[in-house]
Amino acid sequence: MRKILVTVSILLISTLLLLLSGCGGGGGGGGATTIGTPAAALTSVGWYIENNAPDYNSGTTSSMIVTLYYDSALATSDIDGFTVTAPAGTRWTSAATASQFGTSSNGKPFISRRLVYGSNKQSFPLAGIWTFTLTLKDGTTATIQRTFHEPGSAADATHAYVYTAADWTPTTNASDYVASLARFPSEGYIVEYSPDNDGMITTRGLAEVTAAYLAAEPRAYNMYCWLYDANNSYLGHSALQYSQVNHSPTGLVTPQGELAIVPALTTASAGTVDLSKVKYLRFVYTDGAQYAPASYSQIDYHSVSSLVAVQTASALGGFIDVAQSALLQVQPGL
Repeated sequence: MRKILVTVSILLISTLLLLLSGCGGGGGGGGATTIGTPAAALTSVGWYIENNAPDYNSGTTSSMIVTLYYDSALATSDIDGFTVTAPAGTRWTSAATASQFGTSSNGKPFISRRLVYGSNKQSFPLAGIWTFTLTLKDGTTATIQRTFHEPGSAADATHAYVYTAADWTPTTNASDYVASLARFPSEGYIVEYSPDNDGMITTRGLAEVTAAYLAAEPRAYNMYCWLYDANNSYLGHSALQYSQVNHSPTGLVTPQGELAIVPALTTASAGTVDLSKVKYLRFVYTDGAQYAPASYSQIDYHSVSSLVAVQTASALGGFIDVAQSALLQVQPGL
């Protein structure tokens, strides 16, 4: 039960980041195509496609967070659920009881869930017309249709599938596939917590690893961190590296390219994160450069790294490595 609750919390945080990216999220706004006119009950839709580390979502590395925004006159008790239909006909039906409800920062109610493509958990359908249908308990339905984008592009997708290249290689019809946003490495640098100066988490060697990552993955545009305790329970998240208003640095990363997380740059359910409790983190990278400067907040894709251990300063100086393989628990998807 604890791991399910952790996953729900992270899905909500992921959805809230999408909500901050505009009413339609990365996929629902910007240059996306609208087919037809939505019924009044369903006001807009949003989504982004994920490249998840295998230790994050029960080995499923490719998935999609989808969010349907509905009229504020409706109550959650009015909603029966929703259906998402891919261009080739694959259909996901999510009952209200199995979905996440919430309200965006600008007051828009939503229903959301992570979707997995059962035919191949390392890929996800992409090009063509997608259909989103909200169903009310009185039998009324409302529908919006959209087209998705290629990774790092504002143009409508032309590849039938997106896939996680680190985990799987298409052996047939390779031209139908395009690689998703790559995951950030979980090795090659040291992450440290120090109680000095009110406590902060910093890194050594991250600048070199980041430079190599960005050279190989030029579509990566923004980054933030998910924070965990010693039991791999989710605590909260950091600020984005760059502002969604004007893409200016927030201070999460120093001018030298090293991480500098202070409590004021974190968000938790009850304010900020107690950084002394953080023993692991994940780097989450997003795309979005294709929209700037029209919309610094738009994203279509994000990637989630494997867990990275956070070392803790000892009383004698130096650091204690708290990594324990037994704690690398998998968080099941919804």
